[in-house]
Formats: sequence, structure tokens, C-alpha cells
Amino acid sequence: MKLLSGVFYALLVLSASATAASAAFIQSSAPQACAEEHVVYETYIGKDQNTASFDKRQSSNVCGAACNTYCWAPAGGGPNTGDCAVIANALLYESQNVGALFNVTPTGTPTGKITMQYKSCLTYFLNQDFSTLVYCRTEWSKLVNWLATDCDADNNAHGGLCVATDQRWYVQVQHS
Repeated sequence: MKLLSGVFYALLVLSASATAASAAFIQSSAPQACAEEHVVYETYIGKDQNTASFDKRQSSNVCGAACNTYCWAPAGGGPNTGDCAVIANALLYESQNVGALFNVTPTGTPTGKITMQYKSCLTYFLNQDFSTLVYCRTEWSKLVNWLATDCDADNNAHGGLCVATDQRWYVQVQHS
């Protein structure tokens, strides 16, 4: 029993030494900043207006946000550009009648993907974020035309997609 209590005491002292060393290491390290941190909106609150209050870092309105285009090779089997133009025009018509903006619920929900199809052309907007996003029909229309003509057989492709630079959403055009 004496040997066991001696071993326990040695482990306790070793543990306390390691904890003290870890605490010293943690206290000596400089605070870490987030990579590419951006404050979108800042106000001051409190009696002396000296307490900062921060809004969300990312907006839910992604209308007009930049995206990167990817086309699928090889040529053949893509949608007809005329069929895609019908969808693009329908989106413009709808934007003039019910408004340009629409909501897309978070990923994994029944309306996290909005799909439109006409004959050989199928397009959809997919929300990959965990919150509802707002997009606009006018921009979706432009992307449908862009992808249908830039990712077609003449350009050795058969459809494609445009992925948001922050990867929260994408628009895809393909054969239905």
C-alpha cells in the first residue's frame, strides 16, 4: 500500500507540473486572429457609447455575389441553349411580376434547392448554407444564359455550374 501511495503521489506531482507548464504556455501565447476576418457593421452602445455591438459577418442576401464557373467536358449531351433561354426569360418575367428577390431555405430542407426545367434544359439554385439565403431572379436569369452558352458543345462542354466564392450556394445548368 505504501508503494501504491508513493506512485500516486509521484503521478500527482507530475500532473501538477504538466498543468503548470501548460498554463504558462497558454498565457504566453499571443491572441490568434481569424483568417480574413471582416466586420460588416459596427455600432457603439452603452451609457458612454463605448461598448461595441457587431452584426452578422455574412449577409443572407447573396444577390449579385461573385461565383466561379465550371463546365463539364466533353462536348455532347448538354441542354439546348434555346430551351435555357426560355427559362431565363421566365425568370425575368417573374421578377417583373412578383419581385426580383426570393428566399432559399437552408441546406437539407425541402426548399433548399429551387429547380426549373423546360424541355432539355434544367437549372437549379442550391443553398449549401445552414441559414436561409436571398437571391434574385434577374441574376439567376443571367447565369442560366451564361452557363447555357459558355458550357455548351461549341465550347467542348455539356453543362456547368457557378459556385459562390464563399461556397454558400451554386447555380447549375444541365440536360434534363
